[in-house]
Amino acid sequence: MHTYTSQQKLQALLRQLFRADNADLDFGIYRIINIRRDQIQEFIDEELPAIINDALGENTEIESACEELDELTKRVKEAFGNDVLDVDGKLVDETIRTRPLVNQYLEATKNLVSPQSRSQREDAVFNYLYTFFSRYYQDGDFIPRRRYSQTERYAIPYNGEEVYLHWANRDQYYVKSGENFSAYRFQAHGTTVTFDMRDADVEKDNIQGERRFFIPLSAETTYKLENNEVCIPFEFRPLTDEEKSRYDTGDQQEAIIDAAEEEIFTRLGVYNNIRIRSELAHELEGISLLKKHLRTYTRSNTADFFMHHDLEQFLNRELDVYIKNEVSPLSSLIFEDTDLQKGNLAKVNWIETAKLVRNTASKIIDFLSHIEEFQKRLWLKKKFVLSTDYCLTLDRVPE
Repeated sequence: MHTYTSQQKLQALLRQLFRADNADLDFGIYRIINIRRDQIQEFIDEELPAIINDALGENTEIESACEELDELTKRVKEAFGNDVLDVDGKLVDETIRTRPLVNQYLEATKNLVSPQSRSQREDAVFNYLYTFFSRYYQDGDFIPRRRYSQTERYAIPYNGEEVYLHWANRDQYYVKSGENFSAYRFQAHGTTVTFDMRDADVEKDNIQGERRFFIPLSAETTYKLENNEVCIPFEFRPLTDEEKSRYDTGDQQEAIIDAAEEEIFTRLGVYNNIRIRSELAHELEGISLLKKHLRTYTRSNTADFFMHHDLEQFLNRELDVYIKNEVSPLSSLIFEDTDLQKGNLAKVNWIETAKLVRNTASKIIDFLSHIEEFQKRLWLKKKFVLSTDYCLTLDRVPE
């Protein structure tokens, strides 16, 4: 199992936030995002690590202090033995505390308190950023849950009104997606893969009947050599009795996708094209490329969506709370009974980390708000009237 570094985890999350992991889609909002995709990808892969690397490189005082402490640690162990310090760097033999070399080591430790290497501080920044953005993002939407503190988790934005009505998605526009049965296409290293809706059984007049599912007709998957295209037909209908017993799990649509994935690979084996099978089986974050798009297709056609009224303001406000409570807690800087009071360089390190997290997160928020604002403008745009015959009244009809 592949272990991701803190930087890779953050970059993978940002690709989801910016929809950069859907570069092979060419319809709807993805067509607009593709125009700036190169700029977004460059920011995630190159600019973001460079910003953090340059900022850490400027803090030479802490770097030199860490190097000095490492050198003193080495000299103390050479002079008095490897067992003179425990795993936390504390002195085991108190009788040698007055020795000049040991006293110099203890002073350096007291000033630095919790020495961190450059790579450790870099990991801390990436982890802070990942934790912040992941807590507000879920299944393609930003969830406006205002954080208050680590003890009392959420806060309601109350300004003294006599009566205040609040609900979880108060600051979001609700977008009812409905069923969209247009063809879905993506590219897999030059091969076009099409999900084609062959038959859709939909209730009339929005009557809620038996639940319907997207059923891939896996056995009818075809590959056309002339245009290098894989076509997977779908049906949208209720499950048969046999299918109900077969997919008798909590998430039936996911069970349908799991079964279809294996059947599609089996069907593609008939065409003896190993390259296409390996491309579609290539795993991204633990799932195959084929399953990723099967999930995207079924979810985008069955789930409802939300858009934030003012994502930039919300995330910036939450970022302030996050930094004060978790990155650089004010209580730890104020109370005298903490070890941090004794270490000036450690306080500098903490404050510098908080500044770096804030500056980097602000740049990411600025990118995200541009995408969200664009979608909001599309949603609020005045719609064209395509048909009005159903709302004409008889007094408008000439006698």
